[in-house]
Amino acid sequence: MPSKASRSLSVRRTSAIDAALSDIMRVTDAETTTEAVARALNLYAAWLKLPPGATVAATGHTRRNTAV
Repeated sequence: MPSKASRSLSVRRTSAIDAALSDIMRVTDAETTTEAVARALNLYAAWLKLPPGATVAATGHTRRNTAV
């Protein structure tokens, strides 16, 4: 196994991926797909570090309304 991880990421675009990315971009302040993916990866990495049986609570979420 290489000691240095690849810095590139390739994702096969599907309608489901495009829809999910569109949703993420709409409800966050991410301005680029790279920023949205980086945030999702950071969140997933934090999730994976939780111990088994950990309790997770969402304390709030504010959506940005882009429809004007």
